[in-house]
Amino acid sequence: MTQPISRKNGAQAKGYTSNEGETALGDLVSLDDESGSRRSRFKETIPRPRIQTLSDLIFGLALSVGAITLLTDKPSSVIGLASSLLGFGWAFVILALVWVRYTRIMSVLPVETGRMMGANMLLLFLVSVEPYLYNLIPVSFVSLPGQLDSGITTALYAADMGSMFLIIAYFTHEITIEERKLIPKRLLRSYRLQRNTTIVSAALFLVSTLPIFWSFTVFGFQVRFILWMGTFGVWIVRRELEGRVKR
Repeated sequence: MTQPISRKNGAQAKGYTSNEGETALGDLVSLDDESGSRRSRFKETIPRPRIQTLSDLIFGLALSVGAITLLTDKPSSVIGLASSLLGFGWAFVILALVWVRYTRIMSVLPVETGRMMGANMLLLFLVSVEPYLYNLIPVSFVSLPGQLDSGITTALYAADMGSMFLIIAYFTHEITIEERKLIPKRLLRSYRLQRNTTIVSAALFLVSTLPIFWSFTVFGFQVRFILWMGTFGVWIVRRELEGRVKR
């Protein structure tokens, strides 16, 4: 009579033992846990598309609001028209430069941590109020009765722009931390240069808020405005230095 094959014998006949089965099962579980932890870490380093969409929307609205305000401005002379266009061009170029830098940084920098999220929300708030603060500045820089003094409105605008540049410099600094390995090592020097020049631009705006720079003039221009224009000089110097670094 044929003896029935026990489960133990059947398992041994297939080449498995109970210990080997438990070991294999344990290895699969550990692999699943490891892959799950990797997936979670990977998700944490990806910026949320909704944050990027919100950022693009706020920057786009801030850039377009300036153009809308031109519709309500009816200059009575060529000089008034040129002044309005120059004022709009200044605000547009500065905000566009901030948006370009912000977009490049956010393409590699994770923003889902609490600290980064807070800084990102603060930057978007500063961007959203920029058109309002800029339009508080009279075209002739002479305050009319019942309006805020031009020295106050220009100082508020400078504080807003300086804070924007300071946050962009902070984001750039986070990218330059070698331990995070967010960018190739060959780009670290270039990003550190961008960080340093952005800090200089932020300092120009923030320092210009001091009342003394509104009281003094050079060739008929308030020193505050001259400091603002210095940001373009910083940008030109940075471009020149970056060209030397690439060589």
